[in-house]
Amino acid sequence: MAEDRKISGFSSSRRNLLVGLATAPVLAAPMAASAAADFESAFATASAQVQAELEGAKGTKLVLLGTGGGPVPGQTRHMTSHLMLHDGAAYILDCGMGVTDQFARTGTPFNAVRAIFITHHHFDHNIEYGPFLLVGWSRGLLRSVCAYGPPPLRQMTQDLLRAYQATINFWAEDFKLPPFGMIDVHDLPTAGPVMHDDHVKVTSVLVQHPPVTPAYGYRFDFPDRSIAFSGDTVPLEAVAQLARGADVLVHEAIDMATMENLIRRAIAQGSPANFENQMHHMRVDHTPTEDVGRIAQDAGVKTLVLSHLSPSTNVSDEAWHGPAAKYFKGRIVIGHDLMVI
Repeated sequence: MAEDRKISGFSSSRRNLLVGLATAPVLAAPMAASAAADFESAFATASAQVQAELEGAKGTKLVLLGTGGGPVPGQTRHMTSHLMLHDGAAYILDCGMGVTDQFARTGTPFNAVRAIFITHHHFDHNIEYGPFLLVGWSRGLLRSVCAYGPPPLRQMTQDLLRAYQATINFWAEDFKLPPFGMIDVHDLPTAGPVMHDDHVKVTSVLVQHPPVTPAYGYRFDFPDRSIAFSGDTVPLEAVAQLARGADVLVHEAIDMATMENLIRRAIAQGSPANFENQMHHMRVDHTPTEDVGRIAQDAGVKTLVLSHLSPSTNVSDEAWHGPAAKYFKGRIVIGHDLMVI
């Protein structure tokens, strides 16, 4: 566990400052001013650390930009997003709220981004896809960037650019930039091979995250390293097959008992959430941590990374680690924002 903590941009003491609101689809309380200041201070430190770690780094690096589950703003973990870097080329997987700021904190130039991948169309995975494109363009993102994901990603991209056309035109005129237009978007109606270039080969599998369909897990095979992502799903053999022999498996995890208690408490405090609806979603759409350990062991991966954590706070690293370690005997990393792996 001590080794895994050193990977993160946050120290353990910094993390303790950030324990607070729970990530669940229920009402969240505003963050106190002192807690917000601690939050910003911690991210400034993490930003400096992640940039130092990436500077001159060799081989493929994975940066966990956002490790929280659920579309609840103001949490200590940002919504789901990942960055993979290989020989100066950058690949983004999922664009939850905060991805643009988190990407910038890594010090990676926007013109390094080759492609963006979306696992499925839930807010915490796609809400900042459009802003990342538009703000990225103003910071050097190239029109040659590609995007891949379930339908209707292409239509969504067209609609977004149409909605912001006036803003794009104003910015282009003011700063003498070529206007940002439609990029190369690939709808993926079925699983299988996704793309390959001179850095990476990408494949996908269909996962179960009802009623969202299709929803995908992805595998990225770089020359020196393979990284698999479960996406949001119940426990599936398909994910174990996707990750077979991979160096890293990034898998979602839910602490069902803690989530149930948090939802009950929120409802008692006046949240309009319906308990049965909330818990039905948790049970049929997500993977308990013990099952994550089983999948990783079956896949034979070297490193298991727990991310898209639900709830994103109120559960210690040790409490996440223990259930997974019952079955997985390899290296386990508890994901934190701006962690480099």
